[in-house]
Amino acid sequence: IYRRGLSPKIGNAMGLDNFTGNASGMLMGLLLLVVGLLLAFMGQDIWAAVLGFIGAIIGGIIGYAIGSVIFPDSWWLPLIIGIICAVIGSILFSWLVELALSVLAGAMAAGVAWLIYPEWWVAIVVFLVVTILVYFFIDQVVAVLTAIVGGVLTGAGIYLLTGSWWIAAIIGVLVFVGGAAYQLFIDKD
Repeated sequence: IYRRGLSPKIGNAMGLDNFTGNASGMLMGLLLLVVGLLLAFMGQDIWAAVLGFIGAIIGGIIGYAIGSVIFPDSWWLPLIIGIICAVIGSILFSWLVELALSVLAGAMAAGVAWLIYPEWWVAIVVFLVVTILVYFFIDQVVAVLTAIVGGVLTGAGIYLLTGSWWIAAIIGVLVFVGGAAYQLFIDKD
């Protein structure tokens, strides 16, 4: 069935057509809209807290799993190990995320350089230059990345609320541009 939008196949390919027009779709759309706007306009401010929380979850799960293997007959020793690893994971994700994001960006740029000009020294030079540049401009990179993710999430939320890809795309792009401009030029700490 053709709905308003660019193509009848876009919504089906993403699995979103099942959610448009019903209560769960409206609720999911509102949630995506709020999270998208928060990320687009406050991404730099909540970046460290979100990554610390993710690090705590991953560290806690790994710690509890290790504790369960070491102490299979106890429930409280794996819990204590999980809590300790959650704190360690939160600290690691909060402190090392800038370096990790820089290295990831450098690796992606080196991969593209290798595809364009397959010489190992070119890829290494591109890797080093991009890694250093991203590390020194990490705040701007985070602002743009969170604005992009915020715009995409806002667009998905608008699609679920309206069923129109045109409206969702336009609002998503506007939120991205507005969020990036706000984080880069207005929200100076």
